[in-house]
Amino acid sequence: MPNRSLDDFAAGGDEPVDTPPSADEPADATDSVEADSRDVSTLATYRWTPEPAACPQCGESVQKRWLDGDEYVCLDCKDW
Repeated sequence: MPNRSLDDFAAGGDEPVDTPPSADEPADATDSVEADSRDVSTLATYRWTPEPAACPQCGESVQKRWLDGDEYVCLDCKDW
């Protein structure tokens, strides 16, 4: 099988592709998120820290914590 160009796989040919604004371009006012509101689809579900941190529910010092509701908790406190 001969090698194919990546252009052979492009969807839609020469149609423009929507790209997010670069750091140099100002974002629309509707794109901004208030500091106190969170979009859970963009939150990490797991955190690791090189230094142990206290679990907010049990107080145990751990390096690995998982998102449970609004806080990151240890393995034992996570409601699976």
